[in-house]
Amino acid sequence: MLKNNFKTGSVSRLVADLGYALGSFPINDPTTPSLVSEAGLPDMGPLKYSVQGLSMQPRNQNDTRALNCHIQLGHCINATQRLLRKPLQGWSATRLLQVMPAAGADMNAYYDRRSLRFFYYNHRGRNVYFGDSADIVAHELGHAVLDAMRPDFWSVQALEIWSFHEAFSDIIAVFNLLNYDRAVDAVLEETDGDLRRSNHASRLAEEVGRLIRAVTGSSAYLGNALRDPCVERFQYVDPASLPKEARNDRLAAECHSFGRVFSAAWYEALVRSYENEVSTGKEPAKALKAARDACFSIVLRGVEVSPRVNNYYEAVAKCMTAVASDYGESYSGTFSDVFQEWKILDPHSVRPLSSKSWSDVVRSLKNVDKVVKTKSGMVVSIRNASSIKVSDLPLVSSLSVPPDLELETPADSYYEFDAAGNLVGEIVAEQRAVAEDAAACMSYVNDDMGPDGMWHVSEGKVSRRLIR
Repeated sequence: MLKNNFKTGSVSRLVADLGYALGSFPINDPTTPSLVSEAGLPDMGPLKYSVQGLSMQPRNQNDTRALNCHIQLGHCINATQRLLRKPLQGWSATRLLQVMPAAGADMNAYYDRRSLRFFYYNHRGRNVYFGDSADIVAHELGHAVLDAMRPDFWSVQALEIWSFHEAFSDIIAVFNLLNYDRAVDAVLEETDGDLRRSNHASRLAEEVGRLIRAVTGSSAYLGNALRDPCVERFQYVDPASLPKEARNDRLAAECHSFGRVFSAAWYEALVRSYENEVSTGKEPAKALKAARDACFSIVLRGVEVSPRVNNYYEAVAKCMTAVASDYGESYSGTFSDVFQEWKILDPHSVRPLSSKSWSDVVRSLKNVDKVVKTKSGMVVSIRNASSIKVSDLPLVSSLSVPPDLELETPADSYYEFDAAGNLVGEIVAEQRAVAEDAAACMSYVNDDMGPDGMWHVSEGKVSRRLIR
């Protein structure tokens, strides 16, 4: 197995060493063979990984698949690290992330804290490899990146945090493709500059999306992608009011389904930010790159300071809007407007604020707490550990898990101060809502528990085993 310690080489060196045809590295999906790049081999930084079957001299499709997977991961990691305020220095639970481009036969891909596994599915005599999709590779990597940033999200029982994990991973897939100049040009050409039209960047996992529609025979699935924030523009509703499962063309209280709310809002903010950049006189390609970097940076910075609460969409939206002020009024205004239109933020909601002062918060800060200074003031996230037993949950009669099992619950606090030190925003955990959300989460956990499921019991606690 090739060790991942080589440096970026020139295109001509890559062609000479690997026998590649010039520009043959795929950057999107098997359904878009024209989207290729001349990107060289990526540098290996502190986020180390090892790709199974990686070879400097690919002799067959599996070897080429492993090499493509390596290049995709490396460039996506480096692009993300470039925008983080403090680049990540390691994964959440392993020193070396194992990557399996062809892990076995299944319609699946997942991250389990120690590995990224991409499977393949045979349909009508042909294998569809999930690892051949750059979007799926970037999506699963997104789970690993978010876990490295916020390992405290991993086992918490909060549907909106689960859903944000999916939204963040779709967002990083869009960001990843737009890091290639060839893709930027193709998107602008395909849409004639109107990014509200479905395009190469918005259509995620095209081949796998077509596979799922063909296998299920359901028109509820998109015909040309697994997900597409240009088409699936679901707005926020309280997930407690949604069914546990629903047709794919409707919203459900399931993390992949509900994640589409936030990813669609972010994509709309990207589109408006691009249009704002164009209005300043920038050429479209430069405008899209500027909006891409700013909008993804705002997500990263918002995640960093966001509190773990059951109404997480509102919390991270407030954090993102606050840090967006550092990128100019157009960005903060855009994110605020979009989050309000998507009903993630309610401008008419009036909640009484506590009497906490800036000095009160400073005196109570712990090492794990986060403080971020912005142009408009300060935002603070107080991290609190909290748990609840299954027996203390409402409506648990249908659960088959032992009643004395302990569940991790969200109990952080968030405070926003203006430049004068006045408290202008606050989010604190509401115990009743936390318990109700945990009970709703346990209905999913109960159905996916065990050695092959997403959840298992460890030391008397419900712990996540993997995320799909």
